[in-house]
Amino acid sequence: MTESEKQVSRRDFLKLAAAAGVAFVVGAGAGYYAGSQKKPEVITKTVPGTPPTSPTPPPTSPTPTKSEVVIGVIAPMATKQGMVQRNAAELAIREINEAGGVLGMPVRLVWGDTKLNPDVAVSEFRRLVTVEKADFMTGGFSSGIMNAMMEPMAELKIPFLADASSPGHPAKVHEEYDKYKYWFRITQNNGATFAWDLADMFDMLDEKGYDVSHIYIIRDEHIWTDAVMSYLQPELDKRGITVAKDVKVGRGYTEYEPLLVEANDMGIQVVVPILAIAGTGDVLAKQWANLKLRLLLAGHDLAALDLGFYEATGGAAEGYIFLADGGVVNTAPPTDMCKQFIQNYTAQYGHPPEAHQGFGAYDAVYLFKKVVEMAHDDGVENPFDPDVVVQYLEKFNPDNPINLTRTIAFYPPGDKNKFDHDLVWGDNYVRNWISQWQNGKQYVIRGKIKNADMIEPPWF
Repeated sequence: MTESEKQVSRRDFLKLAAAAGVAFVVGAGAGYYAGSQKKPEVITKTVPGTPPTSPTPPPTSPTPTKSEVVIGVIAPMATKQGMVQRNAAELAIREINEAGGVLGMPVRLVWGDTKLNPDVAVSEFRRLVTVEKADFMTGGFSSGIMNAMMEPMAELKIPFLADASSPGHPAKVHEEYDKYKYWFRITQNNGATFAWDLADMFDMLDEKGYDVSHIYIIRDEHIWTDAVMSYLQPELDKRGITVAKDVKVGRGYTEYEPLLVEANDMGIQVVVPILAIAGTGDVLAKQWANLKLRLLLAGHDLAALDLGFYEATGGAAEGYIFLADGGVVNTAPPTDMCKQFIQNYTAQYGHPPEAHQGFGAYDAVYLFKKVVEMAHDDGVENPFDPDVVVQYLEKFNPDNPINLTRTIAFYPPGDKNKFDHDLVWGDNYVRNWISQWQNGKQYVIRGKIKNADMIEPPWF
């Protein structure tokens, strides 16, 4: 096992844990890089016995005559997950333009609405690249929509720092690198990593004296949860944990009360939601609190990540344990840049980022700026060439991460888990933090950035 693999292995992590579109020119705003603010920090790690290398940039086409840099955002704009990406990218671009742009050129934002329809998403993706002339794309949401958008991405050869959790996306890069190499995951980790954090969650509950020998799972009737289960089952087997019942629910499902009662009648202490597509985590929390059974809700629920979840449940979410995808909980920003972003976003829009996708979109804009300027500084003739952008993004690997709102690194091509171009997972990178709603706020209750102890539901 290489030193890099050691740093991101699940075993080492658990040891650490135990201790449509309208184009518009974005005006000037308060810059992150202005004044005494710090630029994104590249963290360089040297692997013992490995000499430093400086790969020669590939020959590229001449730099086209450019007067601006165009960044495209594509997402479902009727959702908070979509709007937060547009807002965050807009904020980053305002800051960058205030600081002088990219290579002296102003940056323009263009955006498209997927409407959560794959045909619309493909059409809008094409429009942003071919009509609006986007140099680079970010955005996403929904694994199926992402699958569809990866096709025009590959055809048009446009770098795409994307959101969505399916293991199938990096697997495409792994299996057809030359075609799909333009895709990188920037927001939440590969959905398979949810299993590693769920396993650590069960370890935490076991240490606190809860019976996790039998669990009751409620999960989306969707392929993404099958991937989670395929990684989770070996972890359960190691711990002697039995799945007493595995219930699949569809989009908009609301009949959780009979399931909770059944779990209680079976003697279960821990009910494990693995939900995103259902979209009804608030209903689950309300029915859980109304029943007041001696059951913990502890799992993955995308709805529980949202800023307004506590209010949506009328406070019923108190004590709800969940995984914070995307690597950020507002009360525990993992980097200085993250803390500043939350402050700037709040000042601009009147509230903190309403969904975790905002951190990815903000990072994507700054990361594109970073790699283009790196290539330019290295003398690359056309630093906007898509293949050059890919090469420079690949430099940010587990041994050479970059500090943005989170510590970002990508798994290299040929990854053994087929996580090629995926976010590196772990305490020192981006992790789905084990978190809990307490007194209307989200807190991290385990791991490197823990900022609160776990509490029990009020009726316990």
